[in-house]
Amino acid sequence: MAIKHRLVELRKKQGSHVKQEDVAKALGIARSTYGAYEQGKREPDHATLIKIADYYGVTIDYLLRDEPESTKNEIFNEQARKILEDPDTLVAAADGKITASILEAAQRIIAEQLKSGRQPGDIKNGNKK
Repeated sequence: MAIKHRLVELRKKQGSHVKQEDVAKALGIARSTYGAYEQGKREPDHATLIKIADYYGVTIDYLLRDEPESTKNEIFNEQARKILEDPDTLVAAADGKITASILEAAQRIIAEQLKSGRQPGDIKNGNKK
């Protein structure tokens, strides 16, 4: 996937309310410059790549090349495991017994939600953000 497609994908994952101008302002560049990145007319320099990666919470490698599906799955599973280990994360079972299979199922569900674009904290304490 070319960087221009990746930038559009990442911005749209943040919601339809996030415009090129918003991202450009956060990066400290002109909107027209960021727009040229998304259109493939320009490519960001190294310093800007770092800012973009930090802004979206991804690696520069992710911006520049497509990671194999297995690597993506490992990343999502690791994030899901960290969410489950967070003391603020609650897991419940009907009989009150949390088994390894329940935790594995919860991790799979969380990983799938992360793959679909949900971010940790999108829903917290039963309230939508």
